[in-house]
Amino acid sequence: MKNALVIQGGGFRTAFTSGVLDVFLEEQYAPFDLIVAVSGGAIAASYYVAEQKEHCFNAICFLAEKGRFVSLKFPLQSKPLMHVEIFHDISGIHFPFDKNKAIVNLRDKEFYMVMTDRKTAQAHYCDPRKTNWEEAVIASCSLPFVTKANQIVDGRAYMDGAWGDPLPVEWAYQQGAKNITVIRTTPAEEKATKTWFDRLGEYYYLRNPKLREAFMRNHEIFNRSIDFIQHPPHDVHIRQIAPDEKLKGGVYTQEKNRLMEDYLHGKEQALRYFREEVSKLTLRSF
Repeated sequence: MKNALVIQGGGFRTAFTSGVLDVFLEEQYAPFDLIVAVSGGAIAASYYVAEQKEHCFNAICFLAEKGRFVSLKFPLQSKPLMHVEIFHDISGIHFPFDKNKAIVNLRDKEFYMVMTDRKTAQAHYCDPRKTNWEEAVIASCSLPFVTKANQIVDGRAYMDGAWGDPLPVEWAYQQGAKNITVIRTTPAEEKATKTWFDRLGEYYYLRNPKLREAFMRNHEIFNRSIDFIQHPPHDVHIRQIAPDEKLKGGVYTQEKNRLMEDYLHGKEQALRYFREEVSKLTLRSF
């Protein structure tokens, strides 16, 4: 029976996810045959499969330092609001990503990052082992309007996976997963409403019907995933690790004390998961 791990995105809220995954590493817990991650979750998932504890959280704190990743001065300097290219420095210099270890650990596993095709507006599930890993992460995390115009992977332009499939639980089930663990960065029962960013996307892509619809219906796609979690098919068991309430961090957060609170909350929720759920499962490490 295939076990899957689905990881939601969420900008700096990924601090919560990094806390969860660090506990997984501490407990040598990796029973997953399939891992699929979205946006910031792709960063956390990468360090997890490379068994690099605390690297994700330290990278998030590094990004949070004022003016390093998000700055209102960037547009005045003809730069994007978010400097996603810094991910190359993070994975190569500041908190080096052990790609070789990740590939070895994934030798008998499926691993995907979700990104949104800018031409079709459809979700693309990318195996980073078959392309440039770092570019795949950047593509999955590239917010439209506020990062560099296009992220190219294997000759196609992509943007943040949250507009293609923000919570790919149903997709994991379609791949044969019957035990699914979902790491959320929003409370378990919380549904989405149309955001100002979605409305901006509708206007910005007024002459591009496919992308316009992606922004117009993004919250509906997310809510369909929540419905799937709450009312799954009879042959699938879904568990969630989610914050008890709205996290302190956000998409643009730059306050490290808030990030630490979310990180510690993630560790707490992971430990609760071990107490309540893992005893029922067969443990397996990388």
